[in-house]
Amino acid sequence: MSQYVYIGGGVIALAFVAWLIWFSYRAGKNNASVTTAQAATDSATAITTKAEAMAQAQADKPDSESAVLARLDEGSA
Repeated sequence: MSQYVYIGGGVIALAFVAWLIWFSYRAGKNNASVTTAQAATDSATAITTKAEAMAQAQADKPDSESAVLARLDEGSA
């Protein structure tokens, strides 16, 4: 009779170890997904910042040759 108790305990312990392995795998997979998403967000932020700077430079450019020469004379170009 006690042999069945030991076998049952072993099965329960094995099931618990299998559950821990499964849980650890899922946690690692979720962590990798979050890390990838954060890297993509950082990349998108950098690209957006660069695009905004380019758009601002386009908006601030001089309209004519005389405006370019005036800015060069002022030293702000």
